[in-house]
Amino acid sequence: MTHLFPAGLALAGAAIPFVALLTSALVAPALASAQAGGVAIPWGDWLVGLLQPVSAVLVPIAAAAVTAGIARVAPWAASLLTRERVEAAIRVEAAIRAGAAYGQNAVAGAARGRTVSVDLGSAVVAAGVRHVVATAPAHVVRSAGGAEGVAARIFRALPLDPQASAGNFLAPALRALREGDAVHRA
Repeated sequence: MTHLFPAGLALAGAAIPFVALLTSALVAPALASAQAGGVAIPWGDWLVGLLQPVSAVLVPIAAAAVTAGIARVAPWAASLLTRERVEAAIRVEAAIRAGAAYGQNAVAGAARGRTVSVDLGSAVVAAGVRHVVATAPAHVVRSAGGAEGVAARIFRALPLDPQASAGNFLAPALRALREGDAVHRA
């Protein structure tokens, strides 16, 4: 965009002598007749006549400058938006890992680093979800899919028994969360 400014200055520098020459050619006959009998000079018509070609040149130059500015800003804006999305995903994943670790530490019989059995799994997931919902910012919980989305992600993040499935592990945890919510509302 900076290379367009010198080009505009060069164009303006070339246009000034042209305008002076054109103005003197138009004004000379009018001045000669004005001295003879007092004729009015049509400045408005001359001004419109001069501005039409000038605007025909300057408008495309201004449009090119605006387009060049947008082209320079667009990649930067795209990288910023992408970076924000990645950072949001990292915040969600950190909250899920923290919830899984909290659930494993909070439930008696479950230990961090060991596989989670089916009988303890729903309690571990429910405790982890409660922790994430209570401590994580609301936008992180929303981007994870609410409490159900957080539960599903914690379920996938835990080291599980081979017998574990969404039906016998995740469904009881979701029921426990809903029941806990109903108790807190009452």
